[in-house]
Amino acid sequence: MLVAAVATAYTLLVSVTSVVPIAYRSPSLHVAVETAAALIALLAAQLMYGRFRRSLEFSDLLLTSALALFAGSNLLFSAGPAMANAGPGPFVTWASAAGSALATALLAAGAFARPRPVRRPAAAARRALGLCALALAAVAIATAAARGWLPRAIEPGLSPKASPRPLVVGAPSLLVLQLVVMGLFAAAAIGFARRAATTRDTLMLWFAIGATLGGFARCNYFLFPSLYSEFFSTGDMLRLAFFVSLLIGGVLEISVSQHEARRSGVLEERRRLAREIHDGIAQDLAFITMHSEELAQRDDAAPGLDDIATAARRALENSRWAIAALVQPVDEPLADSLTRVADEAARRWGATVETHTAPGLELSPRTREALLRIVGEAVTNAARHGQSDRICVDVDELPELRVRIHDDGVGFDPAAVDPLGGRRGIVGMRDRAELVGGRLSVLSSPGAGTQIVMVLP
Repeated sequence: MLVAAVATAYTLLVSVTSVVPIAYRSPSLHVAVETAAALIALLAAQLMYGRFRRSLEFSDLLLTSALALFAGSNLLFSAGPAMANAGPGPFVTWASAAGSALATALLAAGAFARPRPVRRPAAAARRALGLCALALAAVAIATAAARGWLPRAIEPGLSPKASPRPLVVGAPSLLVLQLVVMGLFAAAAIGFARRAATTRDTLMLWFAIGATLGGFARCNYFLFPSLYSEFFSTGDMLRLAFFVSLLIGGVLEISVSQHEARRSGVLEERRRLAREIHDGIAQDLAFITMHSEELAQRDDAAPGLDDIATAARRALENSRWAIAALVQPVDEPLADSLTRVADEAARRWGATVETHTAPGLELSPRTREALLRIVGEAVTNAARHGQSDRICVDVDELPELRVRIHDDGVGFDPAAVDPLGGRRGIVGMRDRAELVGGRLSVLSSPGAGTQIVMVLP
């Protein structure tokens, strides 16, 4: 909406009211603009093809074809003749107009195309490129064959400065074509804007901006068709802005694709490590834990065997934690991670847990890791040692970040805890909190449940 408002104001000031007259007779500027437009469209088509290879969506293939048509039409029918010093004759005028109309129609189709996968992307891309080449060849042949019957766009030498009011001049059929192309651009802008709002796709947003500018460019060409003259005027500036918008969207798409590639590589490596731990270390630890617990329950059990079983069980739990941390989404919100970790720890021992935290809370990776490990350890202890059926995890932000894990279990005497004996999990949780600049306290008494409070700066 903002782009449309600015383009409307610009059109009124320059083309309708002539308050800010902009019209330069410069064939060389036309050559530069047409060449730049062709190169930008070609680059955007290449970037869009890369997106199609990742998404395999038919709509992306349509947009790739539309940009390829824009590039080919500009190069063959505008930039090429301009560099060869060919004047804006009937062939250049109508071939360029027809090529742009085809490209815009395909752009509008891509904006509204429903998402559906392309089963054979390489073959489909070859067919699409071949059809684009055939369409440009057909336009060139038909225009060349009918060149003698095609009218000029405007009379040679006619200047936009000839009148203080808009000059709606030229061949009526060409003026109608400008209005049709303007309508196609408007439809494409609506389609891209809807897709951007639905999918949060930055590229679609810039395509919507570009289509809006392209529509206003055609509106200005209707008021004075400078595209088919030696004058560089308002419509040409808006048309150049259309291609610049495509370039900006393409550059941002490169950034998005690189981020996705890095993220995909990280996720794949994390999954590989998780598989290695699960199939190797975790299986061996589960075997050691099971048999050491069986041996520790015997009457003739060797001294210290119970400690070995406890250590093996803790190592197994740590390996499970590592596996869960590796397979979780990299960008998972902290509130979701807390809920997931607490649920998994409680469910393992048949307890239930309630988690209350503010959405949108973010921490540094180091602090986040420590917080999740402490919550997982605290919930496990409450369910296993405290024999609690109901556990609560509350996170408050103000004035400090305070995490409270409390239960209705059997409780214990914190003063009687031997750091070298049992309850070593409490010592580990306190150490983790201190390593990230926080502090951890334990409040409990026999028969009154346990409350663990961690405060982070």
